[in-house]
Amino acid sequence: MALIFLISSFEVSVPGVRHLPFRDKAIHFVEYGVLGWLCASAASRSWPSTQPWRTLAFAVFVSTLWGLSDEIHQALVPGRSPELADLVADFWGSVAGAVGQRLFSNRTVRQYTGKFTSMD
Repeated sequence: MALIFLISSFEVSVPGVRHLPFRDKAIHFVEYGVLGWLCASAASRSWPSTQPWRTLAFAVFVSTLWGLSDEIHQALVPGRSPELADLVADFWGSVAGAVGQRLFSNRTVRQYTGKFTSMD
């Protein structure tokens, strides 16, 4: 979260993606996908007996709230501007990351296939 805050404090140009359409939205999607994954992992480990949809909703809520605070922060940074489309990309990235964590965690794979063991 601190890394997202730090990066949004500067004007950032990512080499090699300058000519891609929607590059800014793709970057938001990926970075909040990672945040959604991490929040979902932390939530599922913190509350293992909670229903999965609740931990997913919590992870998406926290990640999207951070995205909102990031857009507000960008309004105060010279050379940056807040955009609703960025917040939408943050939301969908958070959803993808949280769902991905749930689908591909060792605990979930073991539950459905019996092939992997959790490292807990």
